[in-house]
Amino acid sequence: MSCYCPAYPAVQQAPAWTPREQGQRLDQCAYVPGVYRFPTPPPTPSAILNGVYRSEERIEYFPRRPEFCGRPLFSIPFSVHGHPGPYLKDILKDRVLLDGAQDAVMGDTGWSRTRWVLEWPGYDHTARGLAVAGLSRTALAKEVATCVAIFLRDAAMGPAPLGEKSPWSARNVHFGDVRLVAMNYYSRVWIPVLAFDAT
Repeated sequence: MSCYCPAYPAVQQAPAWTPREQGQRLDQCAYVPGVYRFPTPPPTPSAILNGVYRSEERIEYFPRRPEFCGRPLFSIPFSVHGHPGPYLKDILKDRVLLDGAQDAVMGDTGWSRTRWVLEWPGYDHTARGLAVAGLSRTALAKEVATCVAIFLRDAAMGPAPLGEKSPWSARNVHFGDVRLVAMNYYSRVWIPVLAFDAT
């Protein structure tokens, strides 16, 4: 399992880094609320023709508690045709085929079970158990997508801990806008890296 840090250069910073400088920045990254730009690969003719290529894509990460920030021990990235951060709605409805969709993403850990927590600003969630054997990237993404959909549906009817106007309040977030960038492993628990499109 590779150690991958899905944080990208902040929009206000110059993107002209060498590969070595880019790697050093990723080693030092910490997740904070803010707008980030996905690295844009060179366009291929087929990507331009089928509409997959985007010249610039900016996202905003959901904030997380300090213990779930910084470089994780393990990370499982999610992308489609090399573009990070597919929408949860597309994952749940099988509208996209994830890169490495059938990879056994935790197959080399030796674990039989693990835990993950939906980290959402202002809300506390209980860790959920997850069977590791045969767990594919798609199955893991669908697990997260299902949990987020149920949470948003139920939380929209309850109190708003961060206040009615907070952009992170469950009442103000539409499921169709939420993207899954990665699952990061911190201190015996996996945390989804969620984001939405920056305005």
